[in-house]
Amino acid sequence: MEEPLQAYPITTTLFIFISLITSSLAHTKNLISCLTSNHVNNFTLQSQPSYYSFLNISIQNLWFSQSGYPKPIAIVLPETKEHLGSVISCCGQHGPFVIRRSGGHSYEGLSSIADETPFVIIDMMNLNRVDIDMDSLTAWVEAGATLGETYHAIAMCSTLHGFSAGSCLTGGIGGHISGGGFGLLSRKHGLAADNLVDAVLVNSNGQFLDCKLMGEDVFWTIRGGGGGVWGAVYAWKIKLLPVLEIVTGFIVSRPGVRSQVANLVLKWQLVAPQLEDEFYLSVFVGANLPKTKTIGISATFKGLYLGPKTSMLSILDRVFPESGCSRENAKRCPGWNLFSTSPALKMAAQLMH
Repeated sequence: MEEPLQAYPITTTLFIFISLITSSLAHTKNLISCLTSNHVNNFTLQSQPSYYSFLNISIQNLWFSQSGYPKPIAIVLPETKEHLGSVISCCGQHGPFVIRRSGGHSYEGLSSIADETPFVIIDMMNLNRVDIDMDSLTAWVEAGATLGETYHAIAMCSTLHGFSAGSCLTGGIGGHISGGGFGLLSRKHGLAADNLVDAVLVNSNGQFLDCKLMGEDVFWTIRGGGGGVWGAVYAWKIKLLPVLEIVTGFIVSRPGVRSQVANLVLKWQLVAPQLEDEFYLSVFVGANLPKTKTIGISATFKGLYLGPKTSMLSILDRVFPESGCSRENAKRCPGWNLFSTSPALKMAAQLMH
């Protein structure tokens, strides 16, 4: 005798699905009420026409914008420090998981999607002010500022100061420093996280904490330990660093058979760590790389020297002549200004990518 079909798995699945929808609607309703009562009105919901424009505006990896990935119930764009505190507090009270987005450059999608649902994206793009204090050689930078906006603000105040961070100008400084922040000046001045004086962190209650209030351990953790673990960073206080007026860069591609390329990389591994701190030297290995003139495998060397061309060539001729760098492909860039001028912007982008 055949057993009757079991109906409960389908019923259970349907019940869970309806429960999730009901929960999401309740979260959305409660969140909207809390935001508006705290005078936060700059947000968009899934039901609104502007939703996908705001969702995709700074997703650098469009893979995460596909329909198969979870979507936030709301995207909030705080316009003031107080708004940010209210948004964090409202989300803490009413349950939706929070992710912050500065520049949207997370390769893993950490600024675009979340495993926990429902969730809310707080887009920091409107909190992008950079306040320079040349007397103390520091600057307060809101977490929504991009690296390009930060470098430009510094250059407008001084042509002899900069900041040690990356060269992707649309990257948000909030997430960049939270992950450490490596760049062309890091061998000389350390990571971006090494050059912080203070920070303002927002906890789950919407309270603002400077480095003293958050404590030494938390301040240490947010400088490279990843974003969003201990709270939301509202702003960083960074140290302005001395930069030279003249730098020299080069890009050289060395094609060859596998063994030749392997020997070049081996020599680079031995030489690069021993170079003086003013020297940045990287290598990219692959087939048909950009800037190559031949088909096949090659090693592309990209270097930046904080000094004149003659000094750089003298060093390479002595310790790494196999790089193939010559006077013809070494480019002198006056007015470094940490990526703030067109020649330096172009050079930095080519050297880091």
